[in-house]
Amino acid sequence: MNPVPDQPPAPLFDATLERMFERQGVDTLAAHLEEILGTHVSKMHTLDVGVFRVDRKKDTPLIARLFSKSRTHDAALGDLAVLEQLQVAGIPAERCVEDLPLSMYEGQALLLTHFVRGVAKADRPKGHPIAALGRVLGRLHRLPPPTGAANRPAGALHHFADGTPGDELLAARGWLRDIVPRVAPDDRDHLARLDRALADADDAAGLPRAFIHPDPVPKNAVFTKEGPVLVDWTGAGYGPRLASLAQVLLSGWAGPALMRGYGRLIELDDDERRRLPDLLLTRALIDTVFRVCLSPETARAQVKRLDALRKRANECSAAVLAKI
Repeated sequence: MNPVPDQPPAPLFDATLERMFERQGVDTLAAHLEEILGTHVSKMHTLDVGVFRVDRKKDTPLIARLFSKSRTHDAALGDLAVLEQLQVAGIPAERCVEDLPLSMYEGQALLLTHFVRGVAKADRPKGHPIAALGRVLGRLHRLPPPTGAANRPAGALHHFADGTPGDELLAARGWLRDIVPRVAPDDRDHLARLDRALADADDAAGLPRAFIHPDPVPKNAVFTKEGPVLVDWTGAGYGPRLASLAQVLLSGWAGPALMRGYGRLIELDDDERRRLPDLLLTRALIDTVFRVCLSPETARAQVKRLDALRKRANECSAAVLAKI
């Protein structure tokens, strides 16, 4: 597998894992927050790697997002700019704390937002909650392009790469090259086949772009009494609108419902309809390559599933297009 010409070096796979899972100073983060906020932290709950609910004695809870050292302050500044523009536009999203929303801690960017409290199903607005999420995304995609630091290429999952789906594909090909020594010689042809699949994958270039959340799956929404509120805007910006929906559209239960709501506000063009199966396959391929790099001994078995991935992408595409 030869490097892609005229492209910057791809990140090593172990560096990607470090970006995803390594955070410094977690044990003393509460004390740091007390110092910068001037308030007592009564408890901290880990919600995800680097994501904490911060309960305060006399104030409402906050969410603290502690990014990897490898993610630059400028990237986090872009996240802050996104949230500020969403607030002005009235899009239901996390809201930044007023005094010090972005700071540095142990060489890592730290972003603070207000906690969004969900409610029981009985207290939510009537109608399918995922269709309501689709309508929120439709509103988002009708906004003017973001400006300033928020106007950055987007569409990649932030824990895999910064930038576009093309950048994410490049990163995945780099992971495969990096793990070659960890794979039995007889199985290295399977890595080569995965690499060819990535090289041929649709990178969403040329498709309509919009202000996007790169991973608007239901777990990144909090369902409140007013409706769904999108959270985790890390890496959001300006990118291919349909590719940003790929992860949720691969879900047999969520994809059609989301597209039913989304289609009330956004009409896909002919290229988006034609390329949707390929976009869904791209998302599935990158996820498959990540799993292979985590467990190289599975390369042979994962390659055998490539035809099944294509079939699933085609079926999911047909199901969601039938809703618009």
